[in-house]
Amino acid sequence: MKSNHTIAAIATGPGPAALAMIRISGSDSARIGDAIFTGSLKPSAMESHLLHYGHIVDAGGARLDEAMLVVLRPPHSFTAEQMVEITCHGGGAAAGAVLEAALAAGARPARPGEFSLRAFLNGRIDLAQAEAVCDIINARTGTAARAALERLSGGLSRKIAAVRESLLDAAALVESLIDFPEEDIPPAESGKLINDIDRAREQIARVLAGSKAAMVLKDGARVVIAGRPNVGKSSLFNMLLKEEKAIVTETPGTTRDVLEGWIDIGGIPVRLFDTAGLRDTLDEIESHGMERARGKLEQADLVLLVLDGTGPMDQEDEKLLSQTEKYARLILVNKCDLSQSLVNGTGGSWLKISAVTEEGLPELESSIVARLTDGQGIEPGAASAANARQAQLMGECLKHLEVARNGLQQKLSYDLLASDLKAAIDALGQITGQTIGDDILDRIFEKFCIGK
Repeated sequence: MKSNHTIAAIATGPGPAALAMIRISGSDSARIGDAIFTGSLKPSAMESHLLHYGHIVDAGGARLDEAMLVVLRPPHSFTAEQMVEITCHGGGAAAGAVLEAALAAGARPARPGEFSLRAFLNGRIDLAQAEAVCDIINARTGTAARAALERLSGGLSRKIAAVRESLLDAAALVESLIDFPEEDIPPAESGKLINDIDRAREQIARVLAGSKAAMVLKDGARVVIAGRPNVGKSSLFNMLLKEEKAIVTETPGTTRDVLEGWIDIGGIPVRLFDTAGLRDTLDEIESHGMERARGKLEQADLVLLVLDGTGPMDQEDEKLLSQTEKYARLILVNKCDLSQSLVNGTGGSWLKISAVTEEGLPELESSIVARLTDGQGIEPGAASAANARQAQLMGECLKHLEVARNGLQQKLSYDLLASDLKAAIDALGQITGQTIGDDILDRIFEKFCIGK
């Protein structure tokens, strides 16, 4: 898996910008810097971590751009290898020319995530931290970024490492008992093993419990606004987005297509959809819009079903309540700033809101967060499983620990107990990367952007 090639890539995003950065990593990075950089010092002679001004030149000595260059000596670099980082003018032309010069001087193009992969393989970060790097880059809210930063700082890794170490001690004790007859093993040893396993199960279960909130922070959520025509869906959409994106009129059926926008609700990146009103109609265009609305309902993490609070419930409302019962949903009684004939009969389980005056908005936002996190709420500092891979491995660990505990109580063979403890330890090792195959690593890092 390790490569001896020196790699290079543009580390900043595409498009017009003031500055761009080109990264070079590998044993030949300073030599490549010598070939393309002219300044008061050659990169090979530079002190680590000090910026130098100069120009990038091509093989013929022609200037390509002004630049600042820094050499990062190992192991004090992101990859723990020798690195050169060049800051030049932004935009595709300047950055592309600098990268081409580095490649012509002997570097090869970096693959997606290869810098982070090298950081992992060289022991600079573990696998959970490497995944957190990608999460920070993709974070859509400040809360999501802070949660990912906690994982990058090792918050999750430390918890996993502590449990893994305790299980390694327990496994060592089991191995020492394998050659003893069952009747010669002191009861105190079995009791200690059960206590150690219970403690490990409790710690992993606590980390796993926060996974729903952690994953919705990382991945975001799809929230769909639905309801009959003219109940205020588009007004609610605009209110939540804090912009007039949807056309609002008193004419039913104005919204014919699906509108969408990203918002931050309690730190969760929410992809919000405004859909066509649902009703019986012979209008072909409106029917197409409703078909798309129903498709969005099937994909939703949460449905906001909007009812009109100014009139009594009718058959259309009852039909929609029945049809959306299978989805995770919040029922909103809109227009509570007007007459409240429906509101007065709803009881406490439905939310009263006004998409015009924003009455009920704080309660709506807190309810959305609660439903999307299964009531856990958002704790950015909590180190939890942040993706399906980590959560699945924690689940596997808990399963093997439960089997091991049952085996101890039933006085089964210590060989079987050792096997289950090893499986639990391996599952935790895959989270941080101590025990993982190259094929899994390839799958994880290929999702990263080039230059990271």
